[in-house]
Amino acid sequence: MTGARLRRRSFLAAGGGAVALAAVGASVGAASAWPLGSSDGTDQQRAMFAYVGCYTTAKREGRGQGIAVFQVDRSGRWQPVRVLPTTPNPSYLITDRAATTLYCVEGDGNRVTSFRIDRGTGHLTELGTVDTGGTNGVHLALSPDETRLVVANYATGSIAVFPRAADGTLEERSQLVQLSGTPGPLPDDQKGPQPHQVLFDPTGRHLIVPDKGTDRLHRLGYDPASGSLSVLGDPVLTAPGTGPRHLAYHPYLPAFYLVDELSSQVTVYHYDQQTAAVTAGAALSTLPPGFEGESTAAAIVISRDGRFVHVSNRGHDSVASFGITPVGSLMPPALTDTAGHQPRFMTLDRAGGTLYVANQKSDSIVPFAVDLVTGRLDRRGDTIATGTPSCITFVDAL
Repeated sequence: MTGARLRRRSFLAAGGGAVALAAVGASVGAASAWPLGSSDGTDQQRAMFAYVGCYTTAKREGRGQGIAVFQVDRSGRWQPVRVLPTTPNPSYLITDRAATTLYCVEGDGNRVTSFRIDRGTGHLTELGTVDTGGTNGVHLALSPDETRLVVANYATGSIAVFPRAADGTLEERSQLVQLSGTPGPLPDDQKGPQPHQVLFDPTGRHLIVPDKGTDRLHRLGYDPASGSLSVLGDPVLTAPGTGPRHLAYHPYLPAFYLVDELSSQVTVYHYDQQTAAVTAGAALSTLPPGFEGESTAAAIVISRDGRFVHVSNRGHDSVASFGITPVGSLMPPALTDTAGHQPRFMTLDRAGGTLYVANQKSDSIVPFAVDLVTGRLDRRGDTIATGTPSCITFVDAL
């Protein structure tokens, strides 16, 4: 690790997280600006199936065999169903809204695989694969009308688009958008365009693509009539060496929150949904004051009521939980140990009351109860064992 990289990890450190979460919980309860809905945690838990992508290759120190399938009962208890061997490194998974089809991208490879979902048994049936036109797919997204699938090719710096047939299968690639940009100042981590996420904005007409390798956010437009992407003007530059990784849109404020992997910070951005104009705001560290160890930020999850954003730290092995004020700014974080190593991925259950943290290097998924008023995280239930987990997605069982 370079000295510059270490320094970037502590230059925006902030403290007082537990007090901040309590304060934002109190202000949220009194503020009429917040929407009514899920904050009381009364949504009924449904029986679900959980699909876990697991790294399989020696290059990834993989101890998984493919996609691990679990049944999750109404109490939140996980029971293994089966492990489906797949193409190597099923690193990211998504499903369509009807939960009939699952899509899986191949880490370090060049394929996307489609599976039919049996919601009665949780079993998956492979439907076919398509070539992404690049290497190391790391993220997937379906267009709002679900007629296109979009893939981020991390290693080769491109975005691929695939038409989706009525039965959920994918047709041959219709577009490959090659990104450009000068590599960032950290040569071990930044080797040119490295898009890490493709996420449609709330309008469904734009994507903001974080590019870890060039320290920029690419703005893409989506035309639902043609199903094609276009580049919208110049990219937005982030600070050199920050390594933007993933973002989360606020559910109703004109803002999104960007996690910078290499600098371990979260930045607030004002976002105009009509024009895709982006303006940077304040940044806060995801690490404790004075931390000098090796750590990179990874996953970002926002509560569906927009009160809290959670970010995982790989190395410090923690979740940083930030309260969001009614105007969208961030409070200093509270830090929770992930009870494992290298928390690459996190997701909330459908009710928003449980945060599942996938610890890649300790072969574990750890559930945390989320206090929907204060944002506090507490261990809940048993740790789920599975080899090198990289992604989790849920579907409701029939």
